[in-house]
Amino acid sequence: MKLIIYNLLILLFFSFCRPDGKNLDSLLTFVDDDGSPRIVYAFPGMGEKNLARNTSLSILFSKAMNINTCVQSFSITPNTIGFFDLSDISLKFTPSSLLSYGSYTYTITKNCESKDGIDLKDVYSANFSVGEAVIAGSNPQVSGVVVSAGSIADCNAGIATRVNVLGSDYVNVCMGSPTINEIEVVFDRPMEQSSVISAIQITPNLSANFIWSSPSSLRIVPDRPFNAGVRYSVTIAASAADSLGNRLLSPLFKSFLVGSENLVPSVSSITVANGTLADCLAGIATTSNILATSVTNGCLGNPINNPVIIDFDRAMNRSITESAVSISPTITGTFLWSIADTRLTFTPDAKFNYGTRYTVTITRNAISANEINISQNLSYSFIAGGAIGDAPVVQSIGVVSQGCSNSFPGTGSVTGGNWLLPQCFWDNSLPILGPTSYQFRAGDDGSGATSCADVNTDNFKLVFSKYMDLNTTLNAVRLRRVSPPSTIIQLSSWIWKDCQATFPFGCRVLELSFSEQEASCNGLLFGSSGDFNLMRSDNTPAGFPFYMITVDTSAKDTLGASLQSNFNFTMEAK
Repeated sequence: MKLIIYNLLILLFFSFCRPDGKNLDSLLTFVDDDGSPRIVYAFPGMGEKNLARNTSLSILFSKAMNINTCVQSFSITPNTIGFFDLSDISLKFTPSSLLSYGSYTYTITKNCESKDGIDLKDVYSANFSVGEAVIAGSNPQVSGVVVSAGSIADCNAGIATRVNVLGSDYVNVCMGSPTINEIEVVFDRPMEQSSVISAIQITPNLSANFIWSSPSSLRIVPDRPFNAGVRYSVTIAASAADSLGNRLLSPLFKSFLVGSENLVPSVSSITVANGTLADCLAGIATTSNILATSVTNGCLGNPINNPVIIDFDRAMNRSITESAVSISPTITGTFLWSIADTRLTFTPDAKFNYGTRYTVTITRNAISANEINISQNLSYSFIAGGAIGDAPVVQSIGVVSQGCSNSFPGTGSVTGGNWLLPQCFWDNSLPILGPTSYQFRAGDDGSGATSCADVNTDNFKLVFSKYMDLNTTLNAVRLRRVSPPSTIIQLSSWIWKDCQATFPFGCRVLELSFSEQEASCNGLLFGSSGDFNLMRSDNTPAGFPFYMITVDTSAKDTLGASLQSNFNFTMEAK
């Protein structure tokens, strides 16, 4: 009765615990009358096929056993390392790693004995197979070498097609999709991982992480994107073996061309401020992209300095890219990067020189944050302050009492103005208005000898575009009264400013003081006792006269170039 109850308990337990879920009734064996123990259940049973690689072996005895003798009696071929779970009536063997595909045989000899010292009734042995038997003894094959390929837009968007390069020569493989383009190697069966990794070689060499997504699929994830325009070769030596040790029948060699240069950084714009001198100084100049527009009136300062802004289409390596940027003629300054590292702003330490062409160069050393160089050296230029040809010009004109510059260049007024303007009357970026738009105050107020002292409201200032020869330029300047015309005017004094101290010397700013014979200073004694002022007419009924200042083409710069054309400028005396 006890024996029947014992076997019923065993049957109930294994009805729930059998790994393959099969009915165990047929496997149940009762204890022999002679007291010899038997194996009442074993899994896998004889001839079991297509088992999983994580299969464990389970054995149930008919009575309590000296379980250590049973462990010593257990063996499995091929030899497999594992661990045991034990009780008085059961033994479970779990391999330490996944079983390889193929056939196995396990055995328990009669040396396995019960607690009362009686040997196992019979030797037990069973054969089983893991996976399909057809795998054993055949050679593995590579069924795919997969990468991403497509247009630049698709590569950048991460929607490029995954293609198997075993089937075709792909020449539009992405550099990255969107950043890294992994290579997936697919086999027709589970492989021995270490032999596969050691058998793979990629040329040009790249460092990468190897990740097994399944026993038959290896992902090779490069540490950085592919190089654009480079053909990569994937070689898998015949030493690559499957999980049963079967090697490739022959080595595999396949290549592909990285033809979609989707990660090569590019310069999307180089912008500078440009416009009239007045707009530049007011800080309201426009900005232009010198990649697309010819800029010949770049601001000297906007209003103090004029940054050059370089925009890239992706994040860049700051220090390396900065060293790849230069401006010629050389000008020092500071670099400032945007938070995203896509915009580099260069702010010069000083204003640009008027009429100078500056060239911005970015060499191929400029590199993105993921270590990809721009495709070629780039050079783009602009002219600061307006193009100046070989011939000098009068760049601006005003009177000394105004805020007209003492150095080149001067800034004019769009609407004109009087002798109290904070800038010059005019500069060469503006049209010349009618004479009533420009008003100066003659210095001789008709009070006689007291009118001889110089007054700067009628001292004229000429700013030239180049350093001028002092003698030829001074002799080329004339002032005459054109309405009413009856007057004699002579030059009383002059001052040169904005001069260069090195060869060929010369100056760019000329201040002139004139006097008139009809002025009241010392009566009609023309120019005696230092008469420095023109005749004032704001307190007489004669009306306001107009004066024209002229600079003819006999004026030359220090290199001998004549003034581009005669310069005439008419003003009203108030």
